[in-house]
Amino acid sequence: MLTDWLEAVISLIFPRRCPACRQWAGSRGWCQACIARIAKARQVAPAVHNLAWLDECLAAAEYTGAVRNLIRDMKFRRQTRHAGRLGSLLDVALARGRYRDIQAVVPVPLNRERFKERGFNQTAVIFKPWAARQGFVWLEALERTRPTLPQWELSLNERRKNIKGAFAVTRPELVQGKSILLVDDIFTSGITMDECARALKQAGAVTVKGLALAAGATPAHQ
Repeated sequence: MLTDWLEAVISLIFPRRCPACRQWAGSRGWCQACIARIAKARQVAPAVHNLAWLDECLAAAEYTGAVRNLIRDMKFRRQTRHAGRLGSLLDVALARGRYRDIQAVVPVPLNRERFKERGFNQTAVIFKPWAARQGFVWLEALERTRPTLPQWELSLNERRKNIKGAFAVTRPELVQGKSILLVDDIFTSGITMDECARALKQAGAVTVKGLALAAGATPAHQ
């Protein structure tokens, strides 16, 4: 509470600058020109990435430049203050009503050790306020059943072995028969999201659509 108050005072004295161009930022934390350029949703085709369980996937921005820097600051420097700026990309990129068929939003869970080290799941910090603004049910229905290595360190085949069977649904009755929106901060190969979608569908989810804040994906055949 005190931290929020101090940040509000500081922002009045020292107005925020756009993280992309360093000009004065608007209420969303970006200048109008940059957020219009950066927040552009694109489809990520599951078939191209050899993903069997995701019904579709969308990314709100590209994992480059200021977006990449802000996500890295959150993950490795614990800069949770960037969550609002990143969440605003979702507001701009996604048309309201885009997910009118969705009944619950489920975040990809963080490794327990990484959660203890970081103190938060960056995906939840970014997406939960957005889900509330859209009127969606927020459901932390997945857990990691075992430790996994960071996916970015591995080849595509190693990623599949590393993450296979690593997720479970904590309360299947909450996802059974529902259309789920599965959210994550970054889409690269899509293997992690697909494995989460597998767990959700095997627990009874009817459809699982993916939504990533940013994508810098490499097709799975490479």
